[in-house]
Amino acid sequence: MKHLAPTLGQKLDRLFAFYHHRDEPELTTQAVATLVGQRIGEPVTVELLANARAGDVESLPTAMADALCDLFGVDRDYLRLSGSKDIDIDQRLRLWTAIRDRGLNHFAARATTMTREDLEMLIAEVNRFPVQRRVNAS
Repeated sequence: MKHLAPTLGQKLDRLFAFYHHRDEPELTTQAVATLVGQRIGEPVTVELLANARAGDVESLPTAMADALCDLFGVDRDYLRLSGSKDIDIDQRLRLWTAIRDRGLNHFAARATTMTREDLEMLIAEVNRFPVQRRVNAS
């Protein structure tokens, strides 16, 4: 099976979806623009990020792309490359987001020889789990 590299817009959407705790909303585009601007020492417009997420921008300046990856805690290659390591990073982001969104509290990940197809099957299995609701201990 051939795995297509995600577009810049898809990658940004994945980063926004990945980077928040369970039961919390994802960061707004304004918040991310502000945080990235602080990291690179110059303003980042909301419009640029929104246009990139919409698919109207195909690449970002390297400093901005690196700051985004640093902010979201993802390898910088995710926004630098297309068609190889970025696919692997994307699959892992999808897996960890699915685990969080299903409310799974424990997940062991020691497999080092999984193929992309294996990982797709694992993501599909995790997505079949019912969403677990958190119970407050009050």
